[in-house]
Amino acid sequence: MVSNEEVYPDHDLTAMYHEFIQEFNHVNGVFNILNEFMHLWEENIWESLFNLHCQWKNHMELQDNLKLAPENLVLAQAINNGILPNKRYDAGSGDVYFNSTTFTVDYDSFLYLHIFLEKLYTFYLGRELVVDDLWALHKSDISERILGGLDIFNLFRGNLFLGDEFFQDIKEVTWVEDSLIFFKKFQNLFISFLFEDQGGNETTYNLELEKILVLLAHSGAVLSDHGQIDFQCVLRAYQTLFKIIKTDITSLADKRYYTGLLLCRDCNELYPLLEDEAPFDFASCNCGGELKYVGKVESVTIDKNI
Repeated sequence: MVSNEEVYPDHDLTAMYHEFIQEFNHVNGVFNILNEFMHLWEENIWESLFNLHCQWKNHMELQDNLKLAPENLVLAQAINNGILPNKRYDAGSGDVYFNSTTFTVDYDSFLYLHIFLEKLYTFYLGRELVVDDLWALHKSDISERILGGLDIFNLFRGNLFLGDEFFQDIKEVTWVEDSLIFFKKFQNLFISFLFEDQGGNETTYNLELEKILVLLAHSGAVLSDHGQIDFQCVLRAYQTLFKIIKTDITSLADKRYYTGLLLCRDCNELYPLLEDEAPFDFASCNCGGELKYVGKVESVTIDKNI
């Protein structure tokens, strides 16, 4: 149980924690989520993801990548079902973090999940993404697995298709008032713990996580046929987010889209990847040199220069 005042050295934060526990200790599973959150903090996962967030460039807004990046099926389905993007995307303003309605599902909810998965993919790859990474990630069904399976998303085999009914139902989900209060205070406790001072990066980081959690909670309500978000939908949303973060999602990517080569600068060897192979399947070259993945177009230029 996370109740040690050494964990919450700040007086205001300690008071916030005790107030939260006093109000919501009756909610079954709340302490498990608190413990899981603290485990990720002790492993420096939250800090690592925040650092990625601060450095991130949204691939959807890089003009050079627009015609190269794959269409995400979930985003396309959201649009087809009337969940439309804000005009800022059409204008190419670069402003991803807009003041959307935080506790309802809108286009940003799906977009933030899309971007978060790219960040997590970068986190597990340990490098910046290239175009083939985007194809391997977004042509897999990771988003569908998450929204259709929540905390058991990794158990699905084959493609999971979310039909129009899912997107129509998710728009009709409402909050139970006590559950919304619970979620707001829970998230405020987490963010207050992570950041003593909250500037622009901290605010957008919180907004991204908040929107994803709201989307997951709405998905939970749809999957349970309740139509309303109760305490358990909120807790399952957190449980799902933590499961996503702890899962090396490179194992769920579609390797068929890695059509380039592995290059070793030490021995000038080029290795074309087979259909069931990906760059992250190889730790180093046979000579011990570091391997770099290059896409098909780039590899032609390299091949001519060797």
